Amino acid sequence: MDTSEERAGEPDIRALIMGNPVARAFAITGDAWTQLILREAFYGVRRFSAWRDQLGAPRSVLADRLQRLTAAGMLETKPVAEGGARLEYRLTAMGLDMFGVAVMQGQWERKWARSPLQERYALRFYDRQTQDRLEPVVLGHEHGDPVGIANVVWEVTAPMTPIAPPTSRRRRSQPIETDRPIIDRSTDIMGDYWSWAVLSAAYFRLRRFDEIHAALGVATNILADRLSRLVLHGVLERKPYQDAPVRYEYRLTEAGRDMYPIVLAMHGWSERWLYPEESPPLRLKDRTTGDILTPVVCDRTTGRAIDPRQVRWEVEREAAPGGAGS
Repeated sequence: MDTSEERAGEPDIRALIMGNPVARAFAITGDAWTQLILREAFYGVRRFSAWRDQLGAPRSVLADRLQRLTAAGMLETKPVAEGGARLEYRLTAMGLDMFGVAVMQGQWERKWARSPLQERYALRFYDRQTQDRLEPVVLGHEHGDPVGIANVVWEVTAPMTPIAPPTSRRRRSQPIETDRPIIDRSTDIMGDYWSWAVLSAAYFRLRRFDEIHAALGVATNILADRLSRLVLHGVLERKPYQDAPVRYEYRLTEAGRDMYPIVLAMHGWSERWLYPEESPPLRLKDRTTGDILTPVVCDRTTGRAIDPRQVRWEVEREAAPGGAGS
């Protein structure tokens, strides 16, 4: 996705927005409960009761999301004890690789979702073996250069089919205060299907209500609600483009543009795991060189991909150690 790519001659805009690699990844992980379940898994949670106690999720919702993650290949079940009937859920390599997306989501929260509670979520990451500090950043490939919204263009290489909205899109009934850093507040945006779809449309330079509505096929009341939420979160801003009557368009703010590394990280994850034997239908390229980009979350200094099994983290103010589950 790219905010500056010309749209002339491109494929059907609905297919482009709702059928690209990020949309395919989002269909698996784009639910708020799913993201919070994965966050807990990165902290080492493996049992149903532990997720239930930490998140307060309804039992049926938690069971459904764990089943979906297992079916998608991100979790696998193992007996708690040899020969026992009780099972626990462990992250697979596919699930562990989503850690990079969560880290970039957390980096956005640290900058843009501050609050008295959020002050405790300022994380520092360290290599477990060397104890060197890590600075997560999205590179075009391992040992490559940093990539961002200004230097990425996209190229369609195959037809895309819009992915149907998930049948279950239950929102959390109330915020859950927790001492778990990485992600929480951004799930109001990244964990809601239609909020994400509207944000995605903004990255494809759709700015007016009518054109977003036509592209997404969403009910007008839902679209109006999500646009209002994104403005409230400071991700979009309303600007008048017509005086009589007054009509507005919705443009990305700096906070909205700063969510793009999350999109890049999810695109890279999707390429690695959802297109293992085929080229994705939409490829990212460097605007200047034309080189193909395969985004990956790396340490800025070494250029190496961040391996969640070799990372520990601590909260800057309280120095509370943490680490990724294995």
